Amino acid sequence: MKRLSAPQFVTPADGELRLHDHPFQFGPTELAGLRIFLTESRHRASAKKVREGGVGNCIACHAAPDFTDFSFHNTGATQEEYDFLHGQGSFVTLAVPALQARNADPDHFLPPSAAHPHALSPFRAVASATPPGRTDLGLWNTYQNPAAPDPAEQQAIEQMICGSLRSCAGRRTQPDLLLDAALGLFKTPGLRDLGHSDPYMHTGRMDSLEDVIGFYLDVSNAARANLLRNGAHQLAGIALVPADAAPLAAFLRSLDEDYR
Repeated sequence: MKRLSAPQFVTPADGELRLHDHPFQFGPTELAGLRIFLTESRHRASAKKVREGGVGNCIACHAAPDFTDFSFHNTGATQEEYDFLHGQGSFVTLAVPALQARNADPDHFLPPSAAHPHALSPFRAVASATPPGRTDLGLWNTYQNPAAPDPAEQQAIEQMICGSLRSCAGRRTQPDLLLDAALGLFKTPGLRDLGHSDPYMHTGRMDSLEDVIGFYLDVSNAARANLLRNGAHQLAGIALVPADAAPLAAFLRSLDEDYR
């Protein structure tokens, strides 16, 4: 793609979007965004890359044509929401029970189930300013939950947790370590027709694609500074600068389709 010297761009003359308020086009800006989207890093971005930007590392989790790996990752969205409400660093110090303590008191820690219909579900909740301690920890709520005892299902969940890690060595026989690694994991969404799916992230805190890109700029810096609790390792490879937001958002909007 870098050697593409004379691309033939899509313009509004080629068609139109009836259900979206942006042009039907794929031009130089969208191409620049695609290049950012496809530029990946398997390692922590260097200081030089962080200054230069242009490394979206998006393809690590959003491979075409589905634009999702159908796996689970902690993007830092839960932490961002919780810290916004309770102060920077609050999520890192949030008390979360270990496996035995959690399962010994499902009414206090786990989501409602047939056996515990009135469970408080503090870790599958929308975060709020009051009371503190309520947030959504994603896959943490399901792994080794006595209400989901099916071995095949739990094996699949374990594989998803291991897939979110660089290595699962030494963890498969230690459920507490796997429970920690499940904290904040949510399924990677697809990117088709984002123009109809705002607000963004599972928290719904991002109103625009530019907001989402700004979020990833921030959490990638936090990941490199080791300030994210159980953050996805792919985040540290992202190297974006503010000028990357417009082309990357333009490319993402070019994935929009007309359907209801």
